[in-house]
Amino acid sequence: MRYKIFFFVLALFLVFYFYIAHLNPENVKFYYGGARPIELSLAEFIIASFCIGVIISIIISFFYDVKTTITSWMARRSERKSEEYLGLLEKARHYDLKGDREKAIEHLDRLSRRNPGREETYIALADIYVSMEDYEKARETLDLAETTLGKTENVLFKKVKVNIASRDYNKNEGILKEILRINESSLKAARLLRDLYIWKKDWDGAYDVEVKIKRHVKTDEETRRLVGIRYEKVCTLFNERFSANADRIIDELKEIIGEDKRFIPAYILLGEAYKKTGKLNEAGRVYGRGYTKTGHVEFLLKMEDLYIDRGDPEVILKIYRRVLDVSPEDHLISFLYARLCLRLEMIDEAIDTLNTLIAEGEDFKGLHRAMAEAYIHRGELENAVEEFRGAFPIEQQVYIPFVCTKCQAIKEEWSDFCESCYSWNTINVKKEEFLHADMNELRMLYDEAEWTRGEPS
Repeated sequence: MRYKIFFFVLALFLVFYFYIAHLNPENVKFYYGGARPIELSLAEFIIASFCIGVIISIIISFFYDVKTTITSWMARRSERKSEEYLGLLEKARHYDLKGDREKAIEHLDRLSRRNPGREETYIALADIYVSMEDYEKARETLDLAETTLGKTENVLFKKVKVNIASRDYNKNEGILKEILRINESSLKAARLLRDLYIWKKDWDGAYDVEVKIKRHVKTDEETRRLVGIRYEKVCTLFNERFSANADRIIDELKEIIGEDKRFIPAYILLGEAYKKTGKLNEAGRVYGRGYTKTGHVEFLLKMEDLYIDRGDPEVILKIYRRVLDVSPEDHLISFLYARLCLRLEMIDEAIDTLNTLIAEGEDFKGLHRAMAEAYIHRGELENAVEEFRGAFPIEQQVYIPFVCTKCQAIKEEWSDFCESCYSWNTINVKKEEFLHADMNELRMLYDEAEWTRGEPS
């Protein structure tokens, strides 16, 4: 069949040739730069041009096929070398897993000399040195990789990890900035740099980096973190230059609360700012508003201090009683009320409230400790000793255990910031069922209560 097609095409070509020659009998002169031109018939000129084009195409195809063959051979050769390299690298890791680190290091040293352009060797070698806590050797290995390969992201990130392992955090700032210079869209480097600034309490630096992260990552978590860093900037101003910046601090805290109405630290600091300026009524209102929005017990504790210090304990007693009217089953509020009664030496009412809690099944160290203190006030030392046994071991001044709701780290008291997971507004009472939402009942209580308006300062 192929021969038939060939002869058919050849016959067609010959017919075309003779047809053109018949129609164009005159010759064509072709000048190529010599003294005499070449004379060809038009048909011969067309056929010659066609043949030359075919020859050129064949030559180009030949060289293209040669190039493809060489490229394919080099790719297969590179793939074989890569497979061989990865096999040797895996062998070195196997030695490390077996505990034969000296042999693993020797194997990787040899591999790095044979394949100096592969960063995996240097990184694997640095990992072994880190596991041996030989951080200087790990750094020397990565410096050699940097000299051989230049500054690459993976090698620089490994340097960061070595510094974190050796707790040389301050060395990481320059390295992370170098990574961001190489790849400004590296979110991993940006987050590490931001966390480094948070650790150093460089809030301006942390804020600048977080703003850049927020442009690319629009999540609630990043929004909360940006709010937290803004809060820390205000907090630094509060602690260092309050007198000259009181109005600015108050305005910025109000702005933060406007953005996140459940951001407890801003309410607390705003209340403190009002206290420092002598606006105790405003402080009370802020604490009350914070409690209605979040139900967090820290606001009740702050109001205790505020109203007792100003000589109005009946105000905070009324607040607790109104809250218990709204939530009579809230054992945490009942316990806090009992502690307040102890603080105000209302011993009988404190003991009655604590006994009610015990009768309803509550049993925790802070409860027994409060009961013991109540019995001491009454002079009933035997009962006090018995209650102290229930509180043993006594954990300093901890009555209510707090916990970070993000990382579950246990805290002895409320804090605006969790050092364990670098999060703000996550410290709450350990028993989550004690926490309130923004309930209509609490909002009504806030609107109606006398402690939100008009009491003398």
